[in-house]
Amino acid sequence: MIQNERQYKTTQTKLRDFKLDLAALDVPGDLHPRLILARKNSLNISIGELHQEIAEYDLLKSGQVNQFSIESFQDLPAVTIEARIAAGLTQKELAEKIGVHEQQIQRYEANNYHAVGFDRLQKVMSALDIRIAKTIVQLGCHVN
Repeated sequence: MIQNERQYKTTQTKLRDFKLDLAALDVPGDLHPRLILARKNSLNISIGELHQEIAEYDLLKSGQVNQFSIESFQDLPAVTIEARIAAGLTQKELAEKIGVHEQQIQRYEANNYHAVGFDRLQKVMSALDIRIAKTIVQLGCHVN
């Protein structure tokens, strides 16, 4: 997932490079046709994935997304990052809202909020105005 503008620009550059690599495979050379086909397939898959990441980031940045779905608390870190992007906040702006350095938010997001305390995650969610409306289901519970 693209988390910030720097990653967005890097992904666009990588996409451009992959497209150039793909076009270069059409130039006659010494590679066996099977190797060329395998390389083209690999590049096309990578290009498709990068297009999808860019499209997801563009959609979030557009401000058109204001609801996110989670199936478990494990989904919460990714949704928190998506909500920040959809809110139009940079990592620096979020850091300022909760009183930490930008690098701290960068670390949180790079590690998918792993090992972040509940209180801190709650503070981040509050700063992003995230509200959870979820039914809690206890699986394996037998009612008599």
